Amino acid sequence: MRRTRQRSALPKPSAGAVEALGPYARTRLTVRAPGVALPLDVPADVFATRAIDEGTLLLLRNLPTGRPGSLLDLGCGYGALGLPVAARFPEARAVLVDRDLLAVRAAAHNARALGLANVEARPGLGYRDLPEGARFDLVLCNVPARIGPRGVAYLLEAGRSLLTPGGGLRAVVIRDLRDQVEAAQIEGARVAASGRNHLVYSVPPGPSRFSLQDESVYARDETRFEAAPERVLVLSRPHDASEDPAHGKALAALLDAAPRTGPRTVLSFRCGYGALPLAARVRWPQAQVVAQERDLLDTAFLRRNAAALGLGGDRLRVIEALFPSEALPEGGAGLVLGEASSAAGQAVFARELLEARRLLAPGGEALVLASEKQAREWLPAAASSGASVLLRREGACVLRIARPKGA
Repeated sequence: MRRTRQRSALPKPSAGAVEALGPYARTRLTVRAPGVALPLDVPADVFATRAIDEGTLLLLRNLPTGRPGSLLDLGCGYGALGLPVAARFPEARAVLVDRDLLAVRAAAHNARALGLANVEARPGLGYRDLPEGARFDLVLCNVPARIGPRGVAYLLEAGRSLLTPGGGLRAVVIRDLRDQVEAAQIEGARVAASGRNHLVYSVPPGPSRFSLQDESVYARDETRFEAAPERVLVLSRPHDASEDPAHGKALAALLDAAPRTGPRTVLSFRCGYGALPLAARVRWPQAQVVAQERDLLDTAFLRRNAAALGLGGDRLRVIEALFPSEALPEGGAGLVLGEASSAAGQAVFARELLEARRLLAPGGEALVLASEKQAREWLPAAASSGASVLLRREGACVLRIARPKGA
């Protein structure tokens, strides 16, 4: 008889994490590095939520010698790499950057909880949003596995252009990315440490072929999406975008359920790189479309796609925020379109449905794409949102929330 392997229960997050991260607060992990052991609160729906990544630990064991006066952790997540280094060198100015607003909020919370006054956590896409002229003695990066070859080259080469004389960049990659690193032909790059599944590269200061503001390095391919009858949008899609092959059909089901008459304001939450908000711009050209997303990579490609299709301008507002309620006031939307996230968990699902209800103007409705499993297992606990299943199609469900005209 086969035994089912059960995951052990995760430690509970701190009370401070619940206050800072809301329903995203998931667990608490301890990162152990030479000279430090730091407890960190960990949110749902980010990298390495069940254990500290072994690549991070390998990099922490193989830092350059010397005491940096400044350091940058690019792609900081909840702080598992940058915070131990900041704690080890409290006199150093530490800047932690991530494209995910949830990760930034978690890293900032952990820095405060640990009393690390030398740490600044800030949002940014790659090196794009750093202050002009910023320089660092040490640049650290845990390179994403699916960022693409140009993205890998950019992270290493543009990063070294930010180094002070005598500074160094240390980047950890999974072994499968070795060929991409070697193909980048970065002068002076060498393997500084090897682990079972990871390599740590050391890169000296030097020039870069890339502009720090270059967003094209993340471009993966193009995808086609039927926004309306006889109107197909060609959208540029970034690397590192998690997307089910049936995603387009599921979005089409949601749009099939949308009202024919144009609302004054449409909110699209978890908008990704733009399929739903740009479809809204096509279907209701006179409406104000507000697109909310927490990932700056997605919002960068949304703006690029809007510009390429001539769908930008004053009638499209892109709001980089963690929750839908941060994009509009209560009662501000005639129509809310959104997608539930399985990785974010049941508590976030319930909050987003409740926020969608509160954001509706009288007579408005919300349509939210969810999986069959989410509708079956999570929807009953979110009954206060008033959401119900409107339609089912090929494993996807469209949930509907309506606000009566007189309410």
